[in-house]
Amino acid sequence: MFLSQTLGPLMALYDNIDDRVKHLSLSGFKCFDVPFFSCFKKGSIYFSDDYMKVVEEYKEAIKKYDMKPVQAHEPEGNSVGDDNGEYYMKKTPRSIEMAAKIGCPSITIHPGHANTYAMTREEFVCANVKAIKKLLPYAEEYGIELLLENIEIMDMAPVNGIYMGTAKDLIDVVDEVNHPLLNVNWDIGHANFNGLNEYDEIKKLGSRIHGIHVHDNLGFKNFESYGKYISGDMHTHPLFGNVNYDDVIRALIETGYKGTFNFEVGTPSVVSYSQSDPKLMELSRDIRDKANTMLYAIGKLLLEKYNLFEG
Repeated sequence: MFLSQTLGPLMALYDNIDDRVKHLSLSGFKCFDVPFFSCFKKGSIYFSDDYMKVVEEYKEAIKKYDMKPVQAHEPEGNSVGDDNGEYYMKKTPRSIEMAAKIGCPSITIHPGHANTYAMTREEFVCANVKAIKKLLPYAEEYGIELLLENIEIMDMAPVNGIYMGTAKDLIDVVDEVNHPLLNVNWDIGHANFNGLNEYDEIKKLGSRIHGIHVHDNLGFKNFESYGKYISGDMHTHPLFGNVNYDDVIRALIETGYKGTFNFEVGTPSVVSYSQSDPKLMELSRDIRDKANTMLYAIGKLLLEKYNLFEG
């Protein structure tokens, strides 16, 4: 199994794609995840007629540094929200096209939800099935998989109307859509945040898992004496939290997972501390390089225990 990491944390450190891909390759990685999450902003090239220039930049960097794009992530948005997903549909189809032309075999999508009221579970499932079906023609046209991701919801679904935290939640939507280009991206950190047993959940999903997001956190804590929930979707290095990675890897082996061990690790977040000072920004890049080098080493350690490490 190959290791990969998202380029997301490097977007604030470098202005161009070449430097981001180069940085990750120097940390040891041969594969990477393309993040569109915060790219589609008003006035950006992603919304312009020149958006294919971004694709060409990726393709040039891939060739130059002998790297492989293994996943992508859709833009930030809500496929179900107040505008019935109209703004979302201006962004995500283009990101599907771009991801496919960059060479990504899949792109991760988030579930949508109502903004102004808590949906029932039936309403949530029906709305997301409908929204995903709108994306399928683009997936078919460009030959790329859509991977629906579990998100961090704790036990708040009855309050916020968002039901996409468990294997069953994913299965109910994916199986209802029933299309070969819709499968699952299992986010390991989100599952831990939701207090789930990783082994059991992954086993339930079985062959539906075609991608993963690997990161760690301290899980869900409910401090009732304080009258509030205290936890965090930390996106930190594996083994820095309490995810049971033996359970994760054993389940992935038993379900026949074929993708990469794909990190979505963002810490340490040092950019806001250094953006106003070029010297500090350079130091931040050095810190990020060391963090990604350590991330690669941790991934190698986790996989070599099971004779899975390929690079």
